[in-house]
Amino acid sequence: MVVENKKKKILESALKLFIEKGIDNTSTSLISKEAGIAAGTLYIYFETKVALISELGTSIQEESLVSFQDLIDSSVDYESLQKFWLERVEWGVNNPDKYKFMLQFKSSPYNIKNTNLKIPDHEKKLLNFIEDGIKNKILKDLPPKYISGFFSAHVGFTVEHIIKTKTKERKIFFETFFDGIKYTN
Repeated sequence: MVVENKKKKILESALKLFIEKGIDNTSTSLISKEAGIAAGTLYIYFETKVALISELGTSIQEESLVSFQDLIDSSVDYESLQKFWLERVEWGVNNPDKYKFMLQFKSSPYNIKNTNLKIPDHEKKLLNFIEDGIKNKILKDLPPKYISGFFSAHVGFTVEHIIKTKTKERKIFFETFFDGIKYTN
């Protein structure tokens, strides 16, 4: 129990500092100080700073992908896409520090292909979901990676807008996104 509490405190402290100072500008000694532990204690739980970053990134990514499990078994329609989009947005709005860290992590050299994720092929499954939507004429015949990138960028912009403005509006933002990718004759 004490071990898990210390590890959790290290991860929470690292997250806080990575958001405030950036990943590369945060030393392990600063993380240890923030966590209230001796500098060497951090290395009992994490062999290196990279291992700490990787574990933090993996745990947050897995948490953010919980709603993804439902998507895997659903067929593409307006409702399923809206549900997935809204869940991604709400996760970001409800977890702003984790969301900000994931933005840093995804574009950092520490974000390597992680085979330990509980949903290992989430990107491939999302592309398959999109391809299914194109095939069934729900989505425009655009490259699936383009639609996936558009989805991620739109979710990100929406999360940031909602956090800044505190708006309760969601549906119009999804409709704006969907208007850009929906199939039309």
